[in-house]
Parts: sequence; structure tokens; C-alpha cells
Amino acid sequence: MITSVITGAVAGVAMGYVLQRGQLCFHSAIRGSMDGRFLLVRGWALGVALASVGLALLFLLPGTSGLNQGLAFRPVANVTGGLIIGIGMVVAKSCVSGLFYKLGSGMLGALVGLTGWAAGELIAHQFTLPGPTVLAGGEAATIPGLLGVPRLGVAVLLLLGVAIALRFRPGRESPAHDWQWGWRRVGLGLGVAITSGWALAALGGASFGPSSVGAVASIAGGSPNYWLITFLVGIVAGGTLAARTAGGFWVRGEEPVRYVQLAAGGLLLGAGGWIAGGCNLGHGLSGVAQLNVSSLVVVAAMVAGVWGAGLGSATVAQRSPAARST
Repeated sequence: MITSVITGAVAGVAMGYVLQRGQLCFHSAIRGSMDGRFLLVRGWALGVALASVGLALLFLLPGTSGLNQGLAFRPVANVTGGLIIGIGMVVAKSCVSGLFYKLGSGMLGALVGLTGWAAGELIAHQFTLPGPTVLAGGEAATIPGLLGVPRLGVAVLLLLGVAIALRFRPGRESPAHDWQWGWRRVGLGLGVAITSGWALAALGGASFGPSSVGAVASIAGGSPNYWLITFLVGIVAGGTLAARTAGGFWVRGEEPVRYVQLAAGGLLLGAGGWIAGGCNLGHGLSGVAQLNVSSLVVVAAMVAGVWGAGLGSATVAQRSPAARST
């Protein structure tokens, strides 16, 4: 247990530090792309491409056979859960990992969002969404497995493709803060944090790397996943470390309506993550780096959920009496 606690905490601190320095929240990344701002998306793409190579190499090493090789593809659950996560992001104006690192940088309202997230997972844990399991998991549930080619070869091709795309379309957006990393540093840091997170999971006896789904359910079930729990606590600590040493630390509360949004959005994030079998960390970072079919589908559903809910909220705001009177 001690090894699990230590390795989980170290992995979490590294992840929290990178997320805070890059201000990398999936909600912000997707909403930014709606407005033509791709700084965070570029950092994410480079990070998961680097991590895909890192994980492919890691899975070849002895002693890593206990690591999950690929998440099962359940189309109904993956799409439904991804859409719910996307809607939850819009309501909470944050993703799950964002709530953790923002708490570390002084956003006290994140506690309300995380309380809702915990409740959402516990509620969804009581139900099973019907639908077929198309790919049962493991290597066969990944793109390389479907194609019958080595994982490392696909990962290298992905990294080359992302590198070429970013070389010719690097973007000119500047970070919003002078202490915030640009997309290159975010990508490099994210690649290291994801890969090292998986390596530390192997050392700690865990079967999966950076994620959030299952931590609350494991506690409620009486068998705490110590690696995952300390990983999440570590994200808060890493966010604090980054904010206190580089900038961005600001203890603050929220407007009353924000607490309602955070609670409701957090509930959706927790429920959606359990239904989808992973959150923006488990699917959006670890899962995409694993080259999982399910993770690509969940990420696409998250994007659709954010876009749909975002456009819907904008339409409602435009039709409100206050908007018509201006």
C-alpha cells in the first residue's frame, strides 16, 4: 500500500503541475477551438502523441504485463457517457482534472464541483447501461490491434503526423498569462506526465495510469484504490506547487449561481465518466495515448457534447428578455 500511495502521489503532482502551468482544461480547449483558438488543443495533441510512443515502449518492458493494454469498446455507453461529460463541462465550465488543479490554485468553489462529481459516480455506479461490447478490451481494442500491426509503429506514425501538422500550422495564439506555458511546453510536459504516470502505476501495482473514474466507487465499496486516490490528491498538490512557484495562485470564492453550476456540472461529469468507462483523463489522455478505439469515440462525443450544449446555451441567452432589451 505504501508503494501505491507514494507512486500515485508523485504521478499526480507531476500531472497537476503540468495542467496548472498550461492551464489545460478540456472544457477550455474545446470551447477555445469553437472560437478559432487552438493553443490548448495543440498542446494536447502533441502530448498524447508523445505519450503514445512512450506507452508503446513501456508496454514492451518486462514487469508491465499487469498494465491495462486497451479499454473495451462499448458504443452505447461510450457515446452516451461522452455526451454527458461534454454537457457537464459546459454546465460546470470545467472538466474533472480542471476542478482538481484549480482547487490547488485557490478556487474554493471547485470543492462543490468535486462533491457533485463524487455523487455522480456513486449514482451511476448503481446502474448498467444496456448495449453490446463490440471490443472486449486489451490489445484487440486498439487501432494497432484492429489493423494487426505493432503498437509502436502506429504510435510513431501518429507522432510524425502531429509533428508535421504542428510544424506547418503552429498557431500564433499567445498564452493568457506570462507564467503560462505555450503549447510546445505543454505538449512535452503532458507527454512526460502521462508516460511517467503509467510507469509509476506499474511500480505501484495499479493496472491503469492517469484517470479519475473508480476512485470514489472503490472507497464506497470498501476496497480503496490507493494509487488512484493519491494520484487525484497529488493533482491538487501539483496545482498548488505550480501556482505558488510560477504564478496563478489566488484564493477565491464564486458567485452564488456558480456553486449551483459547479454542483450540477460535477454531477454530470461523475455520472458521465462512470458510464463512459473513463473521463477526460482516462480517455482523453491515457486512453488516446493507448490508441483505444473507445477513447477516440468518447473524446469525439465529449466534443459534440460541449459544442451542442455550448451552442444551445448561447441560443437561450440570445432569446432571453435581457438580451432582447439590449
